[in-house]
Amino acid sequence: MTSLNFSMAAVFLVYGLAFLLLGLTIFILNERDSALEFSRVLWLLAAFGIIHGFLEWLDLWRVVRGDNPGLAAARPVVLLISFLFLFEFGRRLVRVSLTLAQRTGRAGRLLSRWIYAPLLLGIVSGVAISDEPMLALAIWSRYLPGFFGSCLAGAGFYLYCKNRIGDDAETSDFPGISAAWYVAAAAFVAYGVVGGLIGARGDWIPASVVNEGSFLATFGVPVQLLRAGCAVTVACSVGYLLQIFNYNNRRKLAHALQVGRRALSELYCIRSRFEAVMDSATEGIVGLDDKGDIVFVNGAALTMLGYQKEELIGKSLRVLSDHTAPPETCWPAENCPIFSTMRTGKIHRVRDERFWRKNRTWFPVAYQTAALWDGDRIQGVVVAFRDTIEVKLAERRLHRIEFSRMEGRLQKERQARSKVPA
Repeated sequence: MTSLNFSMAAVFLVYGLAFLLLGLTIFILNERDSALEFSRVLWLLAAFGIIHGFLEWLDLWRVVRGDNPGLAAARPVVLLISFLFLFEFGRRLVRVSLTLAQRTGRAGRLLSRWIYAPLLLGIVSGVAISDEPMLALAIWSRYLPGFFGSCLAGAGFYLYCKNRIGDDAETSDFPGISAAWYVAAAAFVAYGVVGGLIGARGDWIPASVVNEGSFLATFGVPVQLLRAGCAVTVACSVGYLLQIFNYNNRRKLAHALQVGRRALSELYCIRSRFEAVMDSATEGIVGLDDKGDIVFVNGAALTMLGYQKEELIGKSLRVLSDHTAPPETCWPAENCPIFSTMRTGKIHRVRDERFWRKNRTWFPVAYQTAALWDGDRIQGVVVAFRDTIEVKLAERRLHRIEFSRMEGRLQKERQARSKVPA
């Protein structure tokens, strides 16, 4: 391999690698559900990068291994396909960069899908009148979709940055964002010149005057070197732009964390108020989850039961009920009103029950159960109870008072009868 061929092989290697990396980077980093509209057209640029990078590696194969009829016939077709993807990307990017009034006006109509009619007609006409149709296909693919597609892409990057990114609060403080957009715009326009207007030599003007051979003779460097430079610039600038998605994700995550902290703070305040309300109640209140484990308990309940809160949270309902009592006083769990509420959601009011203190002594209670619903599913039970020993003692005192009164009345009646003459 001569030094010239080696140099050209290196150029084609870098040229193709830059576009291939561009396409792969877009497919990996692009987020089509992003709020940024250009994210939904980037796949077209990725397709162009992969196809065009593959094409340049075909040229690398030609330089290293020599040409063959199959490759010679495939290259113009692949070139046309790649530039059509670039043209469509540029057309859509310019459209999303326009204002609503511009999209519905002359600019929008000019960039409608009807633009493909003159584009394809020009390519077909150029190929039809040429004695070398494959060469004509390669040249006209560069002139029409190649040049205009690159210019549209450049204009799209410029307009999108000017009309969208400048006003976008999500991206306006991303370091160097505007410079990257403008570099990408300039690189695409430059690529439109060196990659679209300067192609293979043809027998008609302008291909007979401006071509790869005349460029090399005039400037002393192959035009492929400039194309490779444009490709590397495009790949680097667009690759940098794609970091905007990671930046936005970090911003969204930071916002979500901020919202989460605020929600936790509000939840803590609500919980504090809830606990304050529960602790102010004179009745004991115990909350159970759907497994019968205690999830909250108020101060009155702790006082009556003789436990610390940490000793009850997470423990089973059996700590409270007489399921922990001696075997002779146990009753089946399935008959327990609390478990019944947990199964059916029905409210139960029990007037004569016993709960067990920490010191293994019991006290009489009256309690009421209520289910905690999550939609149509029971997620727990609240038990509100009170110590009825004072009530029972008061009832006994009342009974004694009533008995004493009745006994007094009876005694008075006996005395009255005894005074009545026989």
